[in-house]
Amino acid sequence: MKPEWDAYHIAITKTHIKSEEGYKLEAYKCTEGYLTGGYGHRIMDGEAIPSTKKGWVEIFEKDYSKAENGAQELLMLSENLHPNAFGIVIEMCYQMGSFGVSKFKKFLAALNQEEPDYVEASKEMLDSKWAKQTPNRANRMSERMAEIATKIFG
Repeated sequence: MKPEWDAYHIAITKTHIKSEEGYKLEAYKCTEGYLTGGYGHRIMDGEAIPSTKKGWVEIFEKDYSKAENGAQELLMLSENLHPNAFGIVIEMCYQMGSFGVSKFKKFLAALNQEEPDYVEASKEMLDSKWAKQTPNRANRMSERMAEIATKIFG
């Protein structure tokens, strides 16, 4: 898989998602009014609600896989795409779904080129309804995207 996606980057991405989403054993209404639980999982009508952390972790893993697959579909995954950028797109897909992220046309265009433009992608992240709804999270993620252009990661 491209970019160099490995256990290290997967673990970092999962940690970011869990940190941003927080964890609640009991179901609650999110800011958009949806029944939610675990690590920000939107509970669908008729879906069984776990009563243990183990149950929520199993759902998190399924949701994470869906987000990773969605990110792969949205990105051409050029040889030059930094794995941290891929991780950020996974985080966005986890929060908004791949359909929601697919509306970020200029953001995706900045990443889907031979030499991705991380600074432009970071700006485009903030030009969105998402950034208005969750400004702190969007700003943190945008800053991490912009940093890819200026830092060397191990």
